[in-house]
Amino acid sequence: MVPVLMLVLGVVAATDRDFTDVEQLRLPRLFHLDNYERCLAQRGGQYCLGSFRVSADQENPKYEFIKEFSSSPQNFDRTLLHRGYCVSSRCPSEANITLRFERCIQQHVLPPGFTAALQTYSCETKKEVDFKMDIPQFAFLLVIGIILFLNLMGTLYDLLKGGEAKSKLLMSWSLRVNWQRLTSTHDDGDPRLTALAPIQGVRVLLLILVMMTHASEIQHKVYLYNPEFFEKVLTYPITMLIKNGSSITQIFIVLSNFLFGYSLLIYSKNKQLGLSQLPACIMHRIARITPIHMLVVGFAATWWQESGSGPQWAATIGAESQICRKKFWTHFFFLHNFIYKDEHCLLQTWFLAVDMQVYFVASALMLYMIQKKKNRIQILTCLFILSCLLNAGLAYINDWKSLLYIMLPENVRTTFHGIPSFSQYYISPWGSLPSCFIGLITACVHFDMQEHGYKIAKQRWFTTLYHLSIPLIVLCLLAGNVMLRHTSRGAVSSFLAAERPTVAFLAAICILGIANNVDNIFRRVTGWRGWTALGRMSLSVLMLHWVINMRLVASKRTLLEASVFTIAADLLSTILWTYCAALPLTLLVEAPLQRTFNSLLS
Repeated sequence: MVPVLMLVLGVVAATDRDFTDVEQLRLPRLFHLDNYERCLAQRGGQYCLGSFRVSADQENPKYEFIKEFSSSPQNFDRTLLHRGYCVSSRCPSEANITLRFERCIQQHVLPPGFTAALQTYSCETKKEVDFKMDIPQFAFLLVIGIILFLNLMGTLYDLLKGGEAKSKLLMSWSLRVNWQRLTSTHDDGDPRLTALAPIQGVRVLLLILVMMTHASEIQHKVYLYNPEFFEKVLTYPITMLIKNGSSITQIFIVLSNFLFGYSLLIYSKNKQLGLSQLPACIMHRIARITPIHMLVVGFAATWWQESGSGPQWAATIGAESQICRKKFWTHFFFLHNFIYKDEHCLLQTWFLAVDMQVYFVASALMLYMIQKKKNRIQILTCLFILSCLLNAGLAYINDWKSLLYIMLPENVRTTFHGIPSFSQYYISPWGSLPSCFIGLITACVHFDMQEHGYKIAKQRWFTTLYHLSIPLIVLCLLAGNVMLRHTSRGAVSSFLAAERPTVAFLAAICILGIANNVDNIFRRVTGWRGWTALGRMSLSVLMLHWVINMRLVASKRTLLEASVFTIAADLLSTILWTYCAALPLTLLVEAPLQRTFNSLLS
């Protein structure tokens, strides 16, 4: 919640404006919504939502001012107006709905000399026919029914079957056993793994930061009472923590590969490993992620759009739900960041695709080095340097920019549609390769230090760097204020290649400090036992929070007044409802299916 408080201070303290408030009054309102319920309650009521491109037939000072205002990248495009009208009562009668809507805008919004061309629209009338379930919706309910039945059978078997000799397969579906596993702390387990318990707290805190960013992003997508809030707030220096905060997602990549590499190295002490275990490694990761991933995507593709209504529902959740149907198979194969990459079904799922893709590289590499007894740290360091150089070269050739440069209101509203820097770098596996290698290097360094009895926690230089790691990450994000002054191709591509690895390196220092029990306030906070169960629900939380946040915002009937407080309110509501929904999803789906896979594998 610290960035939210900083955001409040930034809003209060900042005063710079490109355009005065009086000048902005000359602009046509960007958004408008008629009363939705009253419109559809009328006989023959028809409600339409659409976007119009405004132009002028001849030279016009008012239009020139609108273009001048829109030309600033910090502002929304004010030549593109968004309206929700009750066309049945407001607009003149016309058989052609496109022409009727355009004439309506001409009559109610535009001064003489302006014209409006309808770009996109959707219309709705009162539904008087009974709802008919389609095949995908029925299939989703069938899957849910099977999952509930298996949980019922497993739980009854556990409660009614006496003795010790119980079927591992059936016990995998016991709700009682899965609850115990979710809430247990494993204090009596391997001390090397017990020392990593605070990582669950790190996961929870990172997820809250992700949800905070997405709460702000989602508000960009709906009709706003005060769009100038987002136009101004992103210019304040303190909001660089948000604009330049995308690198924080790389800490998840570092964590994922550190835990994988370290667990594999511990396992290799008791069993000979090699590339022959690669299929089992890959299957284990697929079995871990796919059930929750596909179940939530399946819900988004089927019943999400039926879960509410409102003037903006079809244009937000309805449109995204159709994308989820279109891209469902790409999600199954974790290729949705490559295919139809400008169309997003549950935006946060790009991370699962990238995580899976770099996992293929990490698992093959680690198994090969363990099998051949190669010098792991030197090889991984070389690969890390090469991956950074690769991204620098690709960024220079393709003119890619860090999210810092493209985090603009209109881009956020359209989810960076048509922006190559986002679709070709930000959500690509090569963009996360340096963080993957840093995670593996950290695992190897930590493992080797334990094997040789080296106590890095006693080294003052390391403890000092560990204590500074979190403040340095914050400073790296704030450094974006300086980088914005440098727009040359070389500077921009160099920054893009360096920002993620820098944050990943500092995160690796923090992880090493946690794993070696270096005490400070951050480790004490993340070491709270209450984080354990919440951290184990991280996959479900990651998948559900976008669905819930969009549901909260898209159902609004009126223009949304954006502010720090409405973002905070959406964030708190999203956190509450997400964790409430993640609990049954983890207990009834993720935990039993993962244990079933392990039982079959053993």
